[in-house]
Amino acid sequence: MLDPHALPSPERPAAPGAERRAAGVAPADPLAAALAACADLLPRLAAMQSLGDPAAQRQALLQLPATLQAASAALARLAASADDAVTHDTRGDALTGLADRAQLEAACAGLALQFPEAPLTLVAVDVDHLRHVNDHRSRATGDAVLRAVAEVLRAQSRPQDVLARADGGRFVVVLGGPVSTTRALLVAERLRAAIEAHAWAAIGDGLRVTASLGVAARAPGEPLDDVLARAGAALQECKRRGRNQVRSRA
Repeated sequence: MLDPHALPSPERPAAPGAERRAAGVAPADPLAAALAACADLLPRLAAMQSLGDPAAQRQALLQLPATLQAASAALARLAASADDAVTHDTRGDALTGLADRAQLEAACAGLALQFPEAPLTLVAVDVDHLRHVNDHRSRATGDAVLRAVAEVLRAQSRPQDVLARADGGRFVVVLGGPVSTTRALLVAERLRAAIEAHAWAAIGDGLRVTASLGVAARAPGEPLDDVLARAGAALQECKRRGRNQVRSRA
């Protein structure tokens, strides 16, 4: 098999599908290469299945190893390219390592496709009095607080949940899968308590950090900005009522 990174000569355009493979040109894209290799394999398997004579089936089976090896190699390159893309993905929030807004939108879109009939529940987390920490301690202390809050959220969340930093001292936790409002409020309360109980003195003597949390459910097809606005409204209610608490907004 030719090198998958080989390119067709400039004098002749690349032929699609079977014509391209017949011309001896392997697709440069790992996904296209994997699809091409599997496309070669499937007709051979179908033809072998249609053979009624065991001897003919055995003979056809003996001719499969090369095709199987090519498909396996193409799939291995596809998996390696996916791993490489994840390794070199420089997006995300630089301070906390959580998802950024673009990644948050992509994750929510994926969950909406996975659970099209279920509302998507979001928990907005706002660090109380972060400006006071920045102004009266230091910006470096405020950054350390944000990193610590991100670690608390990681420790308290499930693998299927999505964690993002929206802006400033605000975070978003998307609960993966169908979750009732009652359950979401319990999760939010657990997050609030874990943030309050964190060992903040390790960052600064006498430092105490709390957070306000707003819960909102995104209806199927609803824009992400709308549900984030409702979660933000719930946060404002927390602030009016004294902060360090959980509220929801339908």
